[in-house]
Amino acid sequence: MSKSEKIYKELSKLYTDEEIVESFVFNDDSLSEEEEREAAREFRELRLNRLKNMSESEILLGNMMKLKLRIMRYLEKNKFAEAYSFSKTLKSYSKIINRTNKEFAEDLGVHQTKFSRIINGKENPNIDLMYRLEEHSSGEVPAHHWWRLYSLELEYKIRTDLQRKIEESRKVKNQIKLGA
Repeated sequence: MSKSEKIYKELSKLYTDEEIVESFVFNDDSLSEEEEREAAREFRELRLNRLKNMSESEILLGNMMKLKLRIMRYLEKNKFAEAYSFSKTLKSYSKIINRTNKEFAEDLGVHQTKFSRIINGKENPNIDLMYRLEEHSSGEVPAHHWWRLYSLELEYKIRTDLQRKIEESRKVKNQIKLGA
């Protein structure tokens, strides 16, 4: 699938074909500076009016799409970044859906204390939570995206937490001896 087909597919989730065609802009280098400024002003005005008239449902969908696309771009890089830790992304999602931690925990069927520990990065999520998050987002953010967010973070911790590695290695007895 080409890049333009992907873009069209994403846009068609939000807009009708007629709206997509109407919003298509052709570059015309023959406009004077004054005409360009006027066109830009008109465009800003139209865009602001459209934003003002968006329903809560449209705003929610737009924010969900934005979160999903950010997650997908981050996962493509395949390198952990603190800004995309599982707990921070979960907080962003919670903010988008405008739920308190208590309400969100109830939505997911998770005890409020456990949820608080997960969303604050004090406890690790499990796969069941990933499935629930997918269902909660109506499939917009799939369980495997949530899991990859967490797995990148976990891999980073394993690679960089040398102090803990040393502490845990001291607990091992009867280490096998491998010789060449």
